[in-house]
Amino acid sequence: MSMGIIAAMAAALAAGLIPVLTKALMLDGWDATTILFYRYAVVFIILGLAFIIKKERIRVTKKQAVELVAFSAVGYGGSTFLLAQAFNYLPMGLATMLYFSYPLFVVMMMALIFKEKPNRIKMIALAIAITGIIFLMNFSLDLVNWGSVLALGSGLAYGIYLVSLQQSSLKTLENRVIIFYLGGICAVFFGIQGWLFSDNSEFLIPSAKGFLLTVALGAITIFVLQMVTFAIKRIGSSQTALIIAFEAVVTLILGVVLYGEPYNGNTIVGAGLMLVSVILVSWRTDPDPLSIDH
Repeated sequence: MSMGIIAAMAAALAAGLIPVLTKALMLDGWDATTILFYRYAVVFIILGLAFIIKKERIRVTKKQAVELVAFSAVGYGGSTFLLAQAFNYLPMGLATMLYFSYPLFVVMMMALIFKEKPNRIKMIALAIAITGIIFLMNFSLDLVNWGSVLALGSGLAYGIYLVSLQQSSLKTLENRVIIFYLGGICAVFFGIQGWLFSDNSEFLIPSAKGFLLTVALGAITIFVLQMVTFAIKRIGSSQTALIIAFEAVVTLILGVVLYGEPYNGNTIVGAGLMLVSVILVSWRTDPDPLSIDH
């Protein structure tokens, strides 16, 4: 087994822990705004220190700065916020699986907005994804609620971010630089939101447990980014994306094991179908490395 495959597997396992830690903080009384503020602040600080130590130049143009602010608030930050909010209404594993609809939203947006005609493989993947969602919903309208809307909205927001990124001047920047600025902007965005609207006493003075978990969230985010970047250099974007797709399965399994989340045969079939659809799209579109980091 090559080091690239090992790195991609490590990234998938680590990324699968992000919803688990987020859920743990929410069960401890934290709200999504507070969690994301500390998570992105940690990402910004750690990467910032790394850039300072290595004396790397990370300047961006005015146009790139404007795009970073827009993509952070609406796309990247908005996606993680909606997904965390979905955990209040849906099992963590189910919400994460619905979030993984984002590659299909990318396909649809590229077809509708940029007139990129989807090929037969993409159309099959879209049909499989819709079928997978029906299975995940357990053929019942009971799960078609605010939580499923938030989870699918999270996938849509991330899809918008990816399409915007592909069409913007940011595609020339290194991934670490983009994540550094996104982390800083999201920290400011959620910090202001928390200061004005959060009634969580943990916002300014977190508990020791909460602080450690949020530091772990930030560190895992950076670890996933580094492993993905390493894997892409060794085995390529497509193969890395295929392996990272198993992140959703990791979260689903951990949700059942750690939190006793419900599952049945339809859940397993639906998860499998969603995974197949993501693999088909990833294999054919050679996605940007950022599309497999959240």
